[in-house]
Formats: sequence, C-alpha cells, structure tokens
Amino acid sequence: MDVVIPRLLAVLLLVCGGVLALGAPASACPRVDSSPASLVRNADAVFTGTVADRTRRGPGIHYSVDVQKVYKGGVGERARLSTPRSARACGEPDLQVGRDYVFFASGHGTEPRIGTHGAAPVTDARVQRVERLLGAGTSPAQPEPVQATFTMVAGERTSLARLAAPGVAMVIVGLLGLLLVASLGRRRS
Repeated sequence: MDVVIPRLLAVLLLVCGGVLALGAPASACPRVDSSPASLVRNADAVFTGTVADRTRRGPGIHYSVDVQKVYKGGVGERARLSTPRSARACGEPDLQVGRDYVFFASGHGTEPRIGTHGAAPVTDARVQRVERLLGAGTSPAQPEPVQATFTMVAGERTSLARLAAPGVAMVIVGLLGLLLVASLGRRRS
C-alpha cells in the first residue's frame, strides 16, 4: 500500500503535465467562421479601399481608408475604422498603408470596427465572391453639400437711425464720462 500511492501520484502528475504540455494555447479571441458568406452576413458595411493612414491611439489602431467600391452599408469616400492593437484581442493590427483590402466592418457611427478576418487583401477571386453575394457594388456616397439659407427675421427693413442709435448712445456715454473725470480732476487741484 505504501508503494501504490506514490506511483498513483506520479502517474497523475505525468498525465496532468502531458495535458498542459500538449494542450492548445488559449486565445482571447473566439474562433470565427471566416467564410465569405458569414463575413458578409455579420458585417454592417462591406467595401474595398486603400489604407491611407494608420495611427495608434488608446487601446487600438485607427485606419483611414480611401473607399473605392461599396457593397453593403452607407460608406463615404473616406472611412475611419478602429481595431484592437493585437490579433490575440481579435484585431487586424497589421494592415499596410497604401495597400488595397476588402473590409468587413461592424458597428455604426463615426468609427466602425474591424475584428479578426475584418480585412483581407484584394484579389480578383475575393472580389468576385463578394460580388456574387452582394452584387456589383456602387461608388462611395459623397456627402451632400451644405446649403446655407438666410431668412429675414422681421418683415420690414431697419432704418439707418435705428441701426446708428446704439453707436450714438455709446459716444454720448463716453463723452459724459470724460466730462465727469475732467471735473473731478479740477476739484482736486
């Protein structure tokens, strides 16, 4: 009995050590279906574009993308995207400036997010798969120019006397103040 317990502990220790040594590394990012159909279905915006700028700010990386063609979502000529700083945090941190990608972005607002498999280099085959799922795509939406409109507040025009009255009042107040200071100065001398 004295020999059996140490042998059982040794076997248990070897089994646990083998499981730890041969086990797959843990990843903070869950496994995602990366098929084109799944990526398109789960994305709020799908488009092609060229990475124009890449900046590290806060806990993530922010990309400016010159959009070439939009397949899904309302994307303008320039898109701002964010992603976590590392692939282990489900990010796309290694996109190259000047390179064309197909983007699968999630979220709405000023800076949608791209996660794991959220961007892939443009290839003819990849673009054809996206077009097979979503159609030919369109040009990016151009922002509508802001039209300024001027509205008269009152129906009648203001007379010159009414416009000049505040200025004249300020001149009179200034002159009265000057006379007051001059008279106080004479009394003291």
